[in-house]
Amino acid sequence: MIKLLEIIGFALIGGTIYAFLGMIGDPLQWHVFFGCAAGAVVIIYYRNKLRKERDSKLES
Repeated sequence: MIKLLEIIGFALIGGTIYAFLGMIGDPLQWHVFFGCAAGAVVIIYYRNKLRKERDSKLES
C-alpha cells in the first residue's frame, strides 16, 4: 500500500508542477494546483500517521 501511495503522491506532485507552469496563461489552473497540492499533503500526513502507529506498536 505504501508503494501505491508513493506513486499517487508522485503523480500529484507532477500535476502540481504542470498546473503551476500552466497558470501563466490560464487562471483556471489554480483549482488543479491547489487540489494536487492538498492531495500530496494529505498523503504525507497519512504516511506519517501510519509510521507513528507502527513505531508505537514496536515499542510495546
